[in-house]
Amino acid sequence: MENHLKNLNSLSEIYAAGNNLTLKVGPNWHPTFQLTSLDLSSWQLGPNFPSWIQSQDKLDYLAMSNTGIVDSIPCWFWNTFSQAHFLDLSHNHIHDFFCKSQEKPMKLEFLNLASNKLSGEIPNCWGIWPNLVDLNLQNNNFVGNIPQSMGSLTTLKSLQIRKNLLSGTFPTILKKTNKLIFLDLGENNFSGSIPAWVGESLLDVRVLILRSNRFSGYIPKTICDMSLLQVLDLAQNNLTGHIPTCFNSLKAMTMTNKSTTPLIFCDAISNISSSSYFTIVSVLLWLKGRGDEYKDFLGLVTSIDLSNNKLVGEIPRGITDLNGLLFLNLSHNQLSGHIPQNIGNMESLLSIDFSRNKLSGEIPPTITNLSFLSMLDLSYNHLNGKIPTGTQLQTFDASNFIGNNLCGQPLPINCSFNDKILRYDRNDKGSDRHGVNLFFVGMTFGFVVGFWIVVGPLVIFRSWRYAYFHFLDHVWFKLQYFF
Repeated sequence: MENHLKNLNSLSEIYAAGNNLTLKVGPNWHPTFQLTSLDLSSWQLGPNFPSWIQSQDKLDYLAMSNTGIVDSIPCWFWNTFSQAHFLDLSHNHIHDFFCKSQEKPMKLEFLNLASNKLSGEIPNCWGIWPNLVDLNLQNNNFVGNIPQSMGSLTTLKSLQIRKNLLSGTFPTILKKTNKLIFLDLGENNFSGSIPAWVGESLLDVRVLILRSNRFSGYIPKTICDMSLLQVLDLAQNNLTGHIPTCFNSLKAMTMTNKSTTPLIFCDAISNISSSSYFTIVSVLLWLKGRGDEYKDFLGLVTSIDLSNNKLVGEIPRGITDLNGLLFLNLSHNQLSGHIPQNIGNMESLLSIDFSRNKLSGEIPPTITNLSFLSMLDLSYNHLNGKIPTGTQLQTFDASNFIGNNLCGQPLPINCSFNDKILRYDRNDKGSDRHGVNLFFVGMTFGFVVGFWIVVGPLVIFRSWRYAYFHFLDHVWFKLQYFF
């Protein structure tokens, strides 16, 4: 490889990501070129941190994601790249990084250390990165809480620290990062209540993910003031109380807002950046136990997931005003009352999961208006009556309706027959009268079946219908001739 590169003295940019190649150079190789941009993501560069990178002190963009590095970030790294704006070292096996050795502020705006083996407490040295816009530390083994120095990141737009071992109460230092639009603290061990100031200070947040922690208490009503919120994920916590009745104030989840100013996250993040770089953030949406990643079209996604908590009371009627909402998951709670009658107004819904609650009454007929619905789970509630007839509902698996007192397709229970048996068992005491009722039921059933045996083929098959009426005309003509 050295022979191929030795005469490229004017080389300034290398973009060769995704080639799954191995870069073999000697330990003492010093390139004759000076790069400003280098992307060797998915190359094999490890296991040691490539030492030749130290000579490239003009780098503004460095991406070495998924390169097999099993090492710590060396002390010289931060000094060498103090002028860089973009650093991506994600999806390696890096087990430590020392930012305390760096004293002067850096120009760094995008830092991605996700999916490594970083452990211990998050270093408390974030004051050296005053321009940081996007920070991704997710899928590591960090413990403790978010350090105080992270409160100095006043330009931060995206913070992703999902899937670590962080603990303590909701980080109060985030109150200072009031330009955040993407906040993912999911899959940690945070506890305590969700503070009211979240909905007062973080008004620009579009994505708020707090799932799989140990948060308790009520959902603060101030969340309703986050009018730009598009994804709210509070699932798998210990939240109690009622769902706030003011969720209809989440205007970004309505068609009116989505049709005029759809959000593109990479633009929203990069607008504050002095460089031309941006990253595309992604989010996992969980549907029936499976996490699906949304990245390229995240700006068009709207979702509310409050599943696996201890919420009680009714589903607020105002939630049906969110006619731009795509995903709604309230499963595994203790919700009671009826499904809102106007649920058919939520015309954009792709997925509804109300399973394993205490909902009662009938399924609202308006649910058949949800023409885009591709997933519906109402199982294990106290619902009764007939499943409304609609294009989508009868195509869902019967398991999505079990554990109720429902009848009709797709369940193998005949509604009309079931209704009459229940009514007679409840009201009739005499065996003679019961027998008479069964006689009329049987007679009616036989008439309907016989009628459709004769008429059904005429309705379904056009050729039979033409032949039948042609036969009637012929008989009528013969009768006229006879008389």
